[in-house]
Amino acid sequence: MRVLELCTSPDSGGLELYMVRTSAALKAAGDEVLAIVGPASRIVEGLRRHEIDTEAIKVLFAPLPLAAAKRLSKLIDTKRIDVVHVHWGKDLALAALAKRSSTRAPRLVYTRHMQITRAKKDIYHRWLYAQIDRLLTITDAMNAKVRQCLAPRMAERVHTLYHGVAGVDSPITAEQRHRLRSTWFVPDAAILVGVFSRLERPKGQHLLLEALCQARDEGLPLYALVVGHTMDAQYVAELKSRVREYGLDDRIHFEGFTDNVQCWMQACDIVALTTWEETFGLVLVEAMRAGVAVIGSDRGGVPEIVHHDKNGLLFRSFDADDFYIKVRRLAVDADLRKRLALAGKRDADERFNQEGHFNLLRKHLHGHPEPVPGASIGFGTKSDA
Repeated sequence: MRVLELCTSPDSGGLELYMVRTSAALKAAGDEVLAIVGPASRIVEGLRRHEIDTEAIKVLFAPLPLAAAKRLSKLIDTKRIDVVHVHWGKDLALAALAKRSSTRAPRLVYTRHMQITRAKKDIYHRWLYAQIDRLLTITDAMNAKVRQCLAPRMAERVHTLYHGVAGVDSPITAEQRHRLRSTWFVPDAAILVGVFSRLERPKGQHLLLEALCQARDEGLPLYALVVGHTMDAQYVAELKSRVREYGLDDRIHFEGFTDNVQCWMQACDIVALTTWEETFGLVLVEAMRAGVAVIGSDRGGVPEIVHHDKNGLLFRSFDADDFYIKVRRLAVDADLRKRLALAGKRDADERFNQEGHFNLLRKHLHGHPEPVPGASIGFGTKSDA
């Protein structure tokens, strides 16, 4: 199978990095992969590390990118592409026009990573989405919303395919855990809560400060690790100002972006996702596969990952008091932490296994009519077609 992976986004977030992982996985499976990026792409190095054939295309007007589509259609024909896999919504018009103008007329598969926010039933969008052969959503909640927002005839083309993440190659040792915690000035006997996400208000890191204050007042040895790059400098300044105001300097540690996410997670006792509404919640899956107990907010796609009191805990989104109640439950009950961590790992190893995810993705790209028998179990894929 000859696959064209398309993502001209200039960013390097989860969507873009998923495109890199997908390209590498397809190549490893024996497919021929051509990656198309934008001239300002920040994922070129990642693609080159995997020796992925990569070309850049400049898009001047995303809703009607005629010149870029003409060039892309020539690449499709020259490279004899069988399927175009789109990741960024702004690339849909580019892919659709290129498909229609190429002689190959490849299959068009679109993985939608972000929630759809409005109806797309006008003439332009009806034509645009009609060019898609299969639309993959990353949660069932998104699947339902997409079906609601698109023309009825699209329903049979919409399928859910949960993300998958790699497991931990080798768990960290007790000594490695001790060294990491010492780096962050966290005592071995303390309870460390880790939050791994970009630093901006919707991600809710401020909930940690309230939890730390309540824990300190109760004499609970609760510490926090905040990992992620700054997206909102003013918000980060407010956080650090409140840390000083509350006298929490010795209870919280800030780190920038790291490639050792699952290693650092294993040094935590709890990993929390404090976001107001996360489309999926990949960080929770990473923590679960690393064998760490998790807490997530009860909005967006998180409840599809975390089943309350079974493989983790849920709290009312942006409710600082409820968040602390759930943190405290895990902090004071080592048996509960262990039970939920083990259950979470078993569940994530089954439903969110990276190898299983890419196996199913290849079936979708191939156009398998029933890529997921027994869809509600296995690796968490669902189809109503």
